[in-house]
Amino acid sequence: MTRTVAIVGRTLCGWIAAAALAHQLPRGRYRIIVVDTDADSEEGALDGFGDFAPVIAVPPQAAAFHAGLGLDEHAILRATGGGHALGVAFGGWRGDGAAAFLPYGETGAPLEGVAFHQLVARVRATGREIRLADYSVAALAAQAGRCAPASIPHALHLPTARYRALIRAAALKAGVEHAPAPLASAAIDAAAIVTRLALADGSTIPPLLVLDCSGVTARIAQQVAPALEDWSRWLPCDRRHVEVIAARGTPPPYSQVDANDAGWTATWPLNGMDVRLTCSANGSGERFRAGRRVDAWRGNCVALGAAAGMLKPLHPTALTLLLSSLARLIQLWPANSLAPVEAVAFNRATAAAWDGARDFVVAHHNVAGRAGPFWDERRAVVMPERLEAKRALFAARGRVPMFDEEPFDEADWTAMFDALGLVPRRYDARADRIALTAIEQHLAEQRTRAIAQVRALPRYIDAMAPLWRAAA
Repeated sequence: MTRTVAIVGRTLCGWIAAAALAHQLPRGRYRIIVVDTDADSEEGALDGFGDFAPVIAVPPQAAAFHAGLGLDEHAILRATGGGHALGVAFGGWRGDGAAAFLPYGETGAPLEGVAFHQLVARVRATGREIRLADYSVAALAAQAGRCAPASIPHALHLPTARYRALIRAAALKAGVEHAPAPLASAAIDAAAIVTRLALADGSTIPPLLVLDCSGVTARIAQQVAPALEDWSRWLPCDRRHVEVIAARGTPPPYSQVDANDAGWTATWPLNGMDVRLTCSANGSGERFRAGRRVDAWRGNCVALGAAAGMLKPLHPTALTLLLSSLARLIQLWPANSLAPVEAVAFNRATAAAWDGARDFVVAHHNVAGRAGPFWDERRAVVMPERLEAKRALFAARGRVPMFDEEPFDEADWTAMFDALGLVPRRYDARADRIALTAIEQHLAEQRTRAIAQVRALPRYIDAMAPLWRAAA
């Protein structure tokens, strides 16, 4: 018997979900069908993650997903005209005015079991100033305008409409269906089970599961699980404005986020243009609110993307959270529409992942030393308990307690805290077992090795020019 999985929303989120299920569930046992929520044209930049900008930041973790679809990175870039990001540069966030860079990939290497940043802290205690990013191949390559993606972890910046078309084609090739008419209504019983989706042409779909990928409208999820957790006390920016402007010169292989008096502006460089998103508190532009759905899975409806929550895109968290939710859903795949045990497990883990992503973004604002009422208020607000535990322990000892389902690892937290100016008061006591001269030699070797790797890389413009010509 073939069971139907209905994906509501012809968004990028929806097509990614459809493609993932089509490649991981047994063929012939499930019918996967994407249902439009309106009769709009297929053109446009619908992403299902909040539609913050017509570009999507794709995290390094998505490489495995793309490989599963048979898409290599060169094919993606040729089809979309996108670019690479070796990290995120932050301007104006620190109180001392120094720039900050959060690279992808490793920074330095441990010595005798002591973490690299603890070794750096030991040397800093002698009065020497050191930037962690100076020992990151990704950071140095970004600064030098060099990039060979095969050898350095990186994200991608992709025009949303083109990327959505590419994933849609891959999903259809894998057997996903696209409903012939948009959704008209849904029949939902007292147990929050969607028993039938009615389409505008009069046809109906009886689903095993409904994946709500319709974006902020949450077409089905808001009916079965309306409760939302509001994060505006920690993330008060509630207005967004986007503009696309012509760019001069070679686009850099990183994104840029500049702080201002009421929020920040992110710039994602593409070939020949820059996409700029400004998020501010009580400013101008379209409204949005940060938060998440209390229960992402209720009845037989699973909310994904912006239907599950909204978090401003300082980092490529939207796709990170989607891919982890899809992996979790497949692990907990239900035999029937009513699966309360699986739903509870999914909701617990999904909430933890969303809260972890929220904490990482909130930490940027809390740690930033920029002066001004907006930033003073961010530092004064009582932080979520898990975030306060991270900040306090890092400030004391340079260590970061980690919790289940964290979307950012310990190296990410360490790089972020350090780059934004949070300096631990003490370092790992084990670092004192290593001679200071040995540590200094280790740092010099790491720096030399990183510089040599960067010098061997081609210029970013030379590596990308053939791909951009093919995408033109």
